[in-house]
Amino acid sequence: MAMSFGKALRGLALAGAVASMTAAASAAEKVAFNMSWLPQGSVGGILVAKAKGFYDEAGLDVTVYQGYGGQRTVNEIDQGLFDIGYGDPVSVILNRANGGKAVFVGSINTVWPGALCYLTKDGEGEKKLADFAGKSVGGGATSPVQNIVPSWLVDNGLPKDHLKLLRMNPAVITSSFLEGKVDLAECWEGASLPILTENAGESGKKIGMIKYRDFGLDMYGSGFVTTEQMLAEKPEVVDKFLDASYRGYEFLAQNPDESADLIVKQYPTLEKSIVLEQIKQINALVRDPNAENKELGFVRADRMEKTMGFVREAFVVDDSIKTDDLYRNISR
Repeated sequence: MAMSFGKALRGLALAGAVASMTAAASAAEKVAFNMSWLPQGSVGGILVAKAKGFYDEAGLDVTVYQGYGGQRTVNEIDQGLFDIGYGDPVSVILNRANGGKAVFVGSINTVWPGALCYLTKDGEGEKKLADFAGKSVGGGATSPVQNIVPSWLVDNGLPKDHLKLLRMNPAVITSSFLEGKVDLAECWEGASLPILTENAGESGKKIGMIKYRDFGLDMYGSGFVTTEQMLAEKPEVVDKFLDASYRGYEFLAQNPDESADLIVKQYPTLEKSIVLEQIKQINALVRDPNAENKELGFVRADRMEKTMGFVREAFVVDDSIKTDDLYRNISR
């Protein structure tokens, strides 16, 4: 039986719509993003932006990849394996010290989110750095803690060997710490801290922590990293990616519970209570109350200069690396 004229028109319209959507999808700019580690609250804004379609609306086809540590991630971005990633200024500086061209293009942790965690006892008062003389610290073998802690101790009037730093596989740090094999463990707000706290609570233990920033460490934590080449060749892509990502972090701040659901839906093996706590911690770190420019992600020159100064001392980086080369505040 012959198709009616109306049906034929509807069929043509549908075919045209499908063709348009296919063309739009193929026209979307592909972006490979490296999380630097496993999915967690620290990269929650990116995961929310993907779930909510913010990247699609920006004309971007973003694929999110698991990473294997900050320094490796930044080097892989510099090598062109990924377009943008989650990385810290320390890794960017070390990359450039070795001839790389990585660039920090937006903050997420406006302060250093690291701490040294310890087990507390009932009735025990707040501890200070001086109380841990000779104690062992479990830190990742390639973690910046290995270089940061000695310089940080000296800045606090303590000897470099005040703490005994151990190089460990990150996968065993938590269990070793809770079993008493090490006295302190490196922990990170928005990442490992909620996991550590929950695991300790399951065995009736409580966590105390000494935040580096409470003892004079004034530097940026992680944010977005790309390359000079990406900025030169595709500045509009970086611009759109950052805009959509910070839109995700805004949503994260306003809707933490829904955001946790969106993340767990993408990664069902995650535990919502932990993701939600990570989100709450990141929400407290992502906005710089002292920045004149209140836009999320804005990198302050004075804070970056302090970051550079500490890294020069801690990692023995010469002054051939210029602070202005480390970061960009691109228009969004």
